[in-house]
Amino acid sequence: MVLAMMTNILAIDIGGTQIKYGLVDQTGLISAMNKTATPLDFKDFIACIKDVFRQFRAASLTGIAISSPGLPQPDGTIGGESAVPYLHQHNIKQVIETIFHLPVVIENDANCAALAEVWTGKAKDVAHAAVLILGTGIGGALIQNKQLFKGANQHAGDFGYMVLPNTENNGISVFSRLASTGSIIRRVAKQKQMSIHDWTGEDVFIQAEQGDLVCQEAIHHFYTMLSLGLFNIQYVYNPEVILIGGGISTRSTLLEELHTHLNKLQQEVEETLTLPKVAICHHKNHANLIGAAYCYLQNEGELH
Repeated sequence: MVLAMMTNILAIDIGGTQIKYGLVDQTGLISAMNKTATPLDFKDFIACIKDVFRQFRAASLTGIAISSPGLPQPDGTIGGESAVPYLHQHNIKQVIETIFHLPVVIENDANCAALAEVWTGKAKDVAHAAVLILGTGIGGALIQNKQLFKGANQHAGDFGYMVLPNTENNGISVFSRLASTGSIIRRVAKQKQMSIHDWTGEDVFIQAEQGDLVCQEAIHHFYTMLSLGLFNIQYVYNPEVILIGGGISTRSTLLEELHTHLNKLQQEVEETLTLPKVAICHHKNHANLIGAAYCYLQNEGELH
């Protein structure tokens, strides 16, 4: 009998303030997780990755999977902008492969969160899914037959750039500025003539529950705009399910409130036939690590 070789992938999630990392096997089981502060420059970043690698050297690593902000390119560079500028100034894939002599796969963080759902989450048994990650802005991804669907210029699923009406100034704005956690904070801070740094999303919800009318209105506006965006996604892509992740997705009342607003919108717009099926992502804090590992397995042909 031939025993299958154990797959051990070093998964790394690069965030604006923290780098999370852990060991992921071929079943999606994650272990030995840890985190460290995101270095301020590229030299310290490489030193940090070397230190992380040393912690797992005894695990006989198969490869390295990285979840990154920005838009990773096939050549190993990372396009776009992020809170970690040096990522966009070097060929991260090439540098890390040269140092460790292991294959490296890099994917966008929102795409990684979506792939985690495909592998062992709520998109596991569907052919078509959309995933929204709500935070300071809105990230997202489209899934088609277990694969990321990126479109002609790799921007498919970038829901945050979707244009919607902005009732605040009788104009238009993008989805990220209208239906993210950041949008709630900005709206409250503006109404109260305070700094956005004086508020968190949780603060707004707590104050709303205590009767603060400004906070209640901001939350109502958030759900209204989020519902508009979800209907647009439903009719453009027609997924079997739209999954929502991000910190706000842990709120116990999120789905109930969202369904209330979706039903109201459907009643107001008679032409709408299909109500979006919305669910909360299964994976939370470690979604990007799991999804990055799944991306690695897809790219390296190691899925069984």
